[in-house]
Amino acid sequence: MGRRDDDEDREKLSWREIDQMRDRSRHVSREPKSYRERSLKSEWAKKQHLKEAEKYFLGKKGTESYKKAYAALHDKYGTPGFDEAARKFIQEFGPPDDWGTLILLLDAKDPAVVKAVLPPIREIYGKRNPIEQKGLKGKLKILV
Repeated sequence: MGRRDDDEDREKLSWREIDQMRDRSRHVSREPKSYRERSLKSEWAKKQHLKEAEKYFLGKKGTESYKKAYAALHDKYGTPGFDEAARKFIQEFGPPDDWGTLILLLDAKDPAVVKAVLPPIREIYGKRNPIEQKGLKGKLKILV
């Protein structure tokens, strides 16, 4: 076989480089992946990232202080400290998003708390089942 003219132009590989090429798989890249790429592949890491994103979009409602105030509100239901807890909760975080807590807040003696809770209840009312709607009507009749 004769020599080709373009053989002289290209750089010759050393035996070490040739061995390294043989050891590597030709169809899989061995480039080291960044921390973010590796962490996104981990299922646990995905869940953590999603949890952090949810906290970010929830604003104040994703904080630990919200969780504590929410738990305190439910714990103090039926006690003399409920009205104060309800007032504090509404002042700091506004009305909650869940139906159960909104209904719970209707039992507060402070009219400002009840007024703050009525608009979100009105928005959610149509999405609730007939039994929950009937329960709300009964509770409102008692309030009036």
